[in-house]
Amino acid sequence: MPAILDLLYREYCRARLAEMRKQLLIAAERFETLEADHDAAKLGDDETTDAHRKTGLGMPN
Repeated sequence: MPAILDLLYREYCRARLAEMRKQLLIAAERFETLEADHDAAKLGDDETTDAHRKTGLGMPN
């Protein structure tokens, strides 16, 4: 009986670790996507950024 419980516990732990790794990979992919979108938005705002630099308004990059 203890061998069966040990086997079930190991399988449970293995499945939990696999689920946690999956969640971490999904979170990392979402972060990379958001970061790429943010960088693309910076490139499209060149005129606004230049105007702020010339007038001294806004936050420095």
